Amino acid sequence: MKKTLLSNILLLVASLLFAQESVDFSKLDHTRIESISTVNWQQFGPGGSGNNYHIYWHPTDVNTVYQGPNMGNSYRSTDRGETYEGIMDPDGPSYRTRRRGPVEIYAPDFSRQDENFGICTIEDANYIYFTFDKGKTWKINELVSAQFENIHVNTIKVDPTDDNVWYAGSGNIRDSNHFFHTNKHPHGVFGSKVKVGKAGHGNDGNPDYGHQARIWKSTNKGETWKNITPKGIDPRAQITRIFVHPARPQTVFAGTTFGLYKSENGGKSWKQKVKNGMDNDIIRSMDMYYDPTSKKVILYAIDLVKYIPNGNTIAYNGGVYKSEDEGDSWININSDMPINKAILKNPNIQKGYYKFALGKWFGITASEAKEKYPKAPDQLMHSVSMIRVNPTNPNHLLVINNYKSQFTFPGGMLWRSDDGGKHWYVTLRNGKDWNGRDKANWETRNNPTKINVDWIGQDEWEERDAYDRKAGAVAEFNADGSTIMYQVAKIVCVSNDNGDTWLENDEQETKPGNHHWVGAGNSNLPGEEIIQDERIKDHIYLCAGENSIFKTTNDGDLVRKGAQAVYKISIPNKQKPEECSVGTMAIDPNDVNHMYALHFRQAYFGQLMETKDGGKNWAPKGRIFDPNKLGNPLNMIIHQSHLRIDPTETEHLYFVIPKKRVVHNVKFKGGKFKDFGIYTSKDGGVTFEVINNGLPKNGHVQKIEFDEHNKGELYAAVMGTQKQVGGLYKLNKKSTTWEKVHLPKGIVSVHDIHFSKDKKLYITAGTFDGTVKNGGVWVRSNNNWKQVLPYKFASLVTTAKYDPNIILAAIPSDGTMGMMNPGIYRSLDGGKTWKKINAGNIQSDRINALEIDYHKKGVYYCSTYGAGYYIAYDKEIMQ
Repeated sequence: MKKTLLSNILLLVASLLFAQESVDFSKLDHTRIESISTVNWQQFGPGGSGNNYHIYWHPTDVNTVYQGPNMGNSYRSTDRGETYEGIMDPDGPSYRTRRRGPVEIYAPDFSRQDENFGICTIEDANYIYFTFDKGKTWKINELVSAQFENIHVNTIKVDPTDDNVWYAGSGNIRDSNHFFHTNKHPHGVFGSKVKVGKAGHGNDGNPDYGHQARIWKSTNKGETWKNITPKGIDPRAQITRIFVHPARPQTVFAGTTFGLYKSENGGKSWKQKVKNGMDNDIIRSMDMYYDPTSKKVILYAIDLVKYIPNGNTIAYNGGVYKSEDEGDSWININSDMPINKAILKNPNIQKGYYKFALGKWFGITASEAKEKYPKAPDQLMHSVSMIRVNPTNPNHLLVINNYKSQFTFPGGMLWRSDDGGKHWYVTLRNGKDWNGRDKANWETRNNPTKINVDWIGQDEWEERDAYDRKAGAVAEFNADGSTIMYQVAKIVCVSNDNGDTWLENDEQETKPGNHHWVGAGNSNLPGEEIIQDERIKDHIYLCAGENSIFKTTNDGDLVRKGAQAVYKISIPNKQKPEECSVGTMAIDPNDVNHMYALHFRQAYFGQLMETKDGGKNWAPKGRIFDPNKLGNPLNMIIHQSHLRIDPTETEHLYFVIPKKRVVHNVKFKGGKFKDFGIYTSKDGGVTFEVINNGLPKNGHVQKIEFDEHNKGELYAAVMGTQKQVGGLYKLNKKSTTWEKVHLPKGIVSVHDIHFSKDKKLYITAGTFDGTVKNGGVWVRSNNNWKQVLPYKFASLVTTAKYDPNIILAAIPSDGTMGMMNPGIYRSLDGGKTWKKINAGNIQSDRINALEIDYHKKGVYYCSTYGAGYYIAYDKEIMQ
């Protein structure tokens, strides 16, 4: 009794200490609301785990680096990649408005007089952002968009002698997943259609940045910009990169896909430097070395490698070039980089050679390419895409062969020279054929063959293929050249010995060999459902896109204080782990080691998998659909969610396949698939049937949930619109038809269902074009409905098992309007008052799942669209 009284007193004191005015939801659309400081989200789980095409080191701080992974994130590390922090605004408006910060940060540069002042842009819009704290936070400058003519900014460069002066160039060439060079379009073509519309006003926020070659200059620290584009430049030209001569700042170089342009008067006039030694004058990448002693610069460039028909085989031109006279002339330094016929004939290389290097380049199929050019050339150059020079050593060069995204072929993905291009060798090596089929062939080229990368948390990648199946898109030296960071498919590797050895450092193991991982804080992982069970007190399960399932562990403090560690549960195929995307899983009510999992893409797509030993071994059960009959399974996404097991008849399983999900408005990509709705299996997952009788014909079912207080009833939440009404439905197990549940008048869309411990039913509801009185969070008690979160739209709701007055709710981003205050809201008094709790969570506007720990007071979890998982500790209720 005394203990309870003391607890209540402490809780009262804490609430008074941390008191803050409750959220006024009437201000949600027009007034910024700050999150309270007593709840702070910390990212956990594996680092990386998704493609990352943007890495940038601070130009003067050797320890600070920026990353912009492709799932809508941006991070900063101040310890060379050991740990990261998000640099987007947790309390910002919808990310679709691009006012939340530099999503997928692009081309930042920093003043050489004030290391804290910098400017950057982002991948898919035409805004620029300013920082005054070395990139910890950024502020958008929307006014310059008109000055940039709504054209995308590709590169930014400051005058190293005067941070009033900045240059910017247009283009999309850094977007390696969408910008390609082909035989028909050697100067480049943007491969995906960009929709028209201002950011934040529809079309997924993509502005109209229809490309025109432009170079701009600012003389007032980026506040205003003037067009200084070279006269006569081809309007299709991509401004690959801009450099300012440190000793003669009026000398400016602009590498473009139509040659090098040089100005001797700060951009007032330009001279085009073409036909000066390059084969094609199509500069894909460029870098500059400056010698402070001699005050001279050396320029390096990649001139597009063209594949040229030569009878029944292929020739090439272009490649790697160097200029020691400021671009007046260039010399080719391909040297021994082209690989010979013996390696090229490797069957695993041949697949990429015919499908991508020739097929995509010429716009024909792999079989057509093989028929036209059956003879392997004596030697062939990779279509390399990026070059970088060590800022302290002009002879130390790196060149990327990005065979994941670009039209080239495998057999070495990161080339290195230590003598200025006289000899090249592959400096990052992984794959069976380095010491197998091709060992002798590489050794004759004086290329080491020892595997020299430690994958740490991604150890299943070690020598799984002949050569790495996915290459990287970006490699960068830090300010003094002592550290190299290179992105390899879904992770980042670091070398501190010039590239001799590489270490994947996106995560750390809590103890050697236990495979418990603490992430570095730069997750790019698509988080899905979070699974708890009242019988399990020491861990929860986390479903993950592309990364199977994770289980939390309790030893993260061994790496960093307060860190949450996870253990990856791999779902094997013939005892080998496969990349798979688990959207939902369920635990047998009678056996916590008996579990099922469903996959929305990749391995086991359309297959129910089962384990009876807590995830150590998995076996296929029934098949829901065959993706091979629906089109191209590689690019399909068919979400299967909210797998539920009948609590009394455990052979009965239920789950949902929605055509569209309310969570960040995601639609399916499933080819010919049409059987959406609610599925059931009455034989433990061997066979399935759709049970949609009574549901709206075109409704999108979002959630199903058993009433834990009336175990015979299953509820379904159906998303709707003002024209196509959804709602809340109930199915009694004795019936085969869903019955509509009474709701307050005007509610046409229901998104989530939650039953609290005190026998109340919570739902989230609303449409973005609806009214406040028909949305938000509602609770039913004694058959009476009451709105407890008054807003026009909410997506998720949950309550604490130990105190049903503790409520979490989520308001997501919206694709059709500028959301001012999306995120997570918390109530401690049953919904009477609410606080915003986004602090620390850069994707607080894109929450896929939201949970309160069943056993630990004041501990919350969420999964995000693309920043993995977060854990939060609520100081107001923790004891």
